[in-house]
Amino acid sequence: MKNVINKIIKSDIDKSNMQEAIASFPSQIAESFANMKNWSPIREYTGIQKILILGMGGSAIGGDVVSVIAKDHCLVPIIINRSYTIPNWVDSNTLIIASSYSGNTEETLSAITQCHERDCPVLVLSSGGNLTQHSDDMKLDLISIPKGYQPRAALGFSMTLILLILERLDFIPTIVSENVKNSVESLENLCLELIQPKNSALKIAEQIYSTCPIIYGSEELTWVAAYRFRGQLAENAKMLSFHNNFPEQNHNELEGWTVNQENMSQFSIIWISDIDDHPGTQARMKITSDLLEFIPCRQLHIKQSGTNK
Repeated sequence: MKNVINKIIKSDIDKSNMQEAIASFPSQIAESFANMKNWSPIREYTGIQKILILGMGGSAIGGDVVSVIAKDHCLVPIIINRSYTIPNWVDSNTLIIASSYSGNTEETLSAITQCHERDCPVLVLSSGGNLTQHSDDMKLDLISIPKGYQPRAALGFSMTLILLILERLDFIPTIVSENVKNSVESLENLCLELIQPKNSALKIAEQIYSTCPIIYGSEELTWVAAYRFRGQLAENAKMLSFHNNFPEQNHNELEGWTVNQENMSQFSIIWISDIDDHPGTQARMKITSDLLEFIPCRQLHIKQSGTNK
């Protein structure tokens, strides 16, 4: 019966087999550590004062995750650049990490050209395409991402490889990557739960599929999960949703729930929280959830657990 149910899920609902792709997340982390075990840069990277990660979509989100994981450890700012252009402050003291799974992302290719014009040190993450060719031509440090994955499902690679680059260049201590490596086993256990017929992801899907989800995270930690959730609903489920973060939500968006009650009843709220969120943020999320109790059609709570920060 289990195999029949899983077959129905894959053929009728999961047409892109994202279930299997998501289940590969912990193995992508482990494979990245193995591939980077003996890696060392060809070029020298000295005098770096800031880090700019170029990317779009699934390639950029890896940089977002790293910025959250490393923010309490990295002594220089990490900024994600989703654009054809780069900020005016980018200069020769800015480390550029150009991330494109396909290697053909036009925004990233445009931005990297401008980075060369400003004599920036550049590293490349890609599985091939024009970006890899560009890296070979310019003799840049290239970290190859394994081929054969959907770009939006290669987060384990992009996140871990960027993290390990920062570690090898001494921007973050080893403990940061060790915490990620130590999470592989618990992530594998979670993946085992997600292949069960009545898993938590399917239960959430059953409750939100006919609604417009509003996803709330915290500015400290879970905003990146809220942002990723929104992007994956759009790309995989062809479903429009919105997200915002606390405490900012309380300073404007909360008022938007006070009128048009008939429309508001078509929304669902998904709360993504973490035990390490700021106490003020935790209090605001709890109070706001109580205030909105009878306005959306339902509220769902997803809480982070685990020992690693």
